[in-house]
Amino acid sequence: MTAAANPAATLAFTGERFLPDVRGTIWYEHWHRYAAVASLAAGRRVLDAACGEGYGSRLLAQDAAHVTGVDISDEAIAHARARYARANLEFAAASVTALPLPDASVDLVVSFETVEHLAEQEAMLAEFRRVLAPSGVLVISSPNRPVYNEGGGVENHYHVRELDRDELAALLAPAFPRQAWYAQRVVAQSALWAEGASAGAASFVTLAGDRPAAAPSPAPPMYFVVVCGGPDAALPALPALSLFDDGALSLWRDYARALLRARELEWEERDARKIADERETRLVAAVNALASAREAGRVQAERIAGLEAELAATQTRAHDALARLQAALTAEEDARAQAVAGHAHETAAHDATRARLAYRESAQGWLRYPFAAVRQRLSGRS
Repeated sequence: MTAAANPAATLAFTGERFLPDVRGTIWYEHWHRYAAVASLAAGRRVLDAACGEGYGSRLLAQDAAHVTGVDISDEAIAHARARYARANLEFAAASVTALPLPDASVDLVVSFETVEHLAEQEAMLAEFRRVLAPSGVLVISSPNRPVYNEGGGVENHYHVRELDRDELAALLAPAFPRQAWYAQRVVAQSALWAEGASAGAASFVTLAGDRPAAAPSPAPPMYFVVVCGGPDAALPALPALSLFDDGALSLWRDYARALLRARELEWEERDARKIADERETRLVAAVNALASAREAGRVQAERIAGLEAELAATQTRAHDALARLQAALTAEEDARAQAVAGHAHETAAHDATRARLAYRESAQGWLRYPFAAVRQRLSGRS
């Protein structure tokens, strides 16, 4: 299902309003609501309250007499006017609590996912009642608060006041006492249907333990869609069961791709674990080898330390021995010097003796010897 008549630039998705370019379950939820009520717009004057980007207004305008899309966002309205130009379609920037329409000027008001965004919910419904013809119909949707918030998911900060079923019914009752309720939720189930025109009543089957069991509904409703009107309104009936798809089974294909990717990731995780185990084995071996090497290094270090201590002691002993040897050499050199000096003295004495003897043996010595002997005796006496 396409939306764009004029492919203008899309708005930025903020989560406040749905855009038809955003895929996933939200796409099915929003498009299904408009598609389910499109037949109610045929030949009627329609107000699409809080029309947002304008995709739904354009869908309704295909068979409606005239559609007015109203939204409080000037940006959204400017975008809708540029993208969805059509002769029987107009857009206006205004609040749903102050609609720019005359009294009893429309036959059908469509207000999807609007009421929870306002604190002035009664004022909004009063405006819908004002612009509707007495026999006009309001189709309104609202998230079912207990189910919408089940599981403690992330809070929708754009919602001001969410309602449960009783609260929504009580809110609608004063202005729209006639009500026909429909439940909506995107579900993943197997569908079984009768071919041709002979279709029986819808049934919902589940498996309780190992036995099939009938269920009152496919699942707890995530949203309520209420077709309602005043006391004089004849409420049109929507199908008892409406199944919606984009014609390409995209949601199922997305799920199948996600499931396939999950399986691929599982196998990748197994491969990664196998690789991790192998690396852990190698790492343990490396750590053990490192520990052994460290122990061997410690033993070697201790041995080296012992050898260094022994070397130091040997060097000390050698130094002491060298010192003693040096002292002995010095003493020996001193003794040798003394011996040399004594020998020199004896040599000098011997030389002197030999000189005297030689002199005595000489002619002069013989001549002077008697006189020298007499002097020696005389000096001895004195």
